[in-house]
Amino acid sequence: MKHSLEGLPVELVGHIVTLLDCRDILSLRLTSRTLSSKLSQNFLARFFAYKHVELARGPLVNMADMTSQGRPGRLLQHCTIIGVAGNDMSNTPNFDEDVRLLTKAFMNLKQHSPSARLASLRLSVIVRSQHSDDGTLEPNAGPSRRDIWAIALRTFDVAITALQKSQLPVDEHLDMFGGILGCSLAFNTLLSLNRRFASTPIFSSLKKLTVSLSSPCIDQKERTPDAAVIIPDRSSQMMHGTLLLQGLLEMLGLMPGLEGLDIHWYNIGIEESTTDAGPTIHLNESRHSILACLETCNLRGLYVNESDLLRFIKAVHPEALIITDVCLVLGTWTSIFQYLTSSGSPVTYYHLDDVREGHNLVHFDVPGESKFPYLGVTMGPSTLTRRINEVKDMIRFGMTSRRPLGSGQRMRWRNSKILEFGPSKD
Repeated sequence: MKHSLEGLPVELVGHIVTLLDCRDILSLRLTSRTLSSKLSQNFLARFFAYKHVELARGPLVNMADMTSQGRPGRLLQHCTIIGVAGNDMSNTPNFDEDVRLLTKAFMNLKQHSPSARLASLRLSVIVRSQHSDDGTLEPNAGPSRRDIWAIALRTFDVAITALQKSQLPVDEHLDMFGGILGCSLAFNTLLSLNRRFASTPIFSSLKKLTVSLSSPCIDQKERTPDAAVIIPDRSSQMMHGTLLLQGLLEMLGLMPGLEGLDIHWYNIGIEESTTDAGPTIHLNESRHSILACLETCNLRGLYVNESDLLRFIKAVHPEALIITDVCLVLGTWTSIFQYLTSSGSPVTYYHLDDVREGHNLVHFDVPGESKFPYLGVTMGPSTLTRRINEVKDMIRFGMTSRRPLGSGQRMRWRNSKILEFGPSKD
């Protein structure tokens, strides 16, 4: 007597199809009603739960079609929208058409997907050379950094407009250019969400926000012949840092369920003097009736002052705080470290790495060595991690005015910082 797949238990059929690709599984479902029933959408969901979609007419048309009623694309849960930057930026995509197609796909998901929502939405940018077959960039070819920022802005505008029109909720994670080197979104563009989504609940269940930000890019070609050089707006990085922290507190009203916040700042130019930065702005957390109780707050690369950073940390009440390459343009770390170790602080874990006061790197008075040597003085490590049992111990730290010795460690450290956080005077 011959046995067929139809007679096997559902669990065994499930193990078998894990060895097949999606096309073979779909073909197998067509062989009989029994197998079609056994290979239900639960088996297919893992093949369609994740989707990367380039912002181009062909991929967007395909996405809109695959998410329609009865199609497997309606099982999409984790969506990545990709803007493509090439070395030929003369062709202007049709913004309205891209918005229309992506809105249609999002509305299909809201109407036909089992959950009527996305678990995560990620925005990304890739650089593709017109002269290569594998998508890699040829030496000395490709778009300028200004063009990459423009593609990031367009990707954000298309995706957010489609979300707004479709009212498709995003529940778990909104990631905007996180983890991409050399690509950020102007911070004021992010803060436009406070106005655009003030009366909509699509982010009310969002658990994590990840975003890479910078100062706005302005057109100052008359100041430099190199279009790849981006110069900050007239306001200083510190002023923008304060405006960002203020806006993030306002954004908590849109995202009352937020548990994780990951903010990366890319410095698009040398820090300007605060003497000509315009009127002084201070963060005012008392404006916000809704204060968060974050599980994790990760701040990287920001330029802020002591009082604003302290107010922000107190307002978001994080259990775990990660501060990396944050520069206090004004003030010291003393009050912030005192708060972290105080009995009233909810922080049960913190990780401090390469933080600065002005141009001086902070070194901690704990066992260990600095990442590079200084002339005539030995400093402790510039990284400090403490957990529950140690978190209330006093944080002792110091700095030195001695210059770093020229070394391979120093060069590698500096190059890695420029790559991740942009140019710096240090």
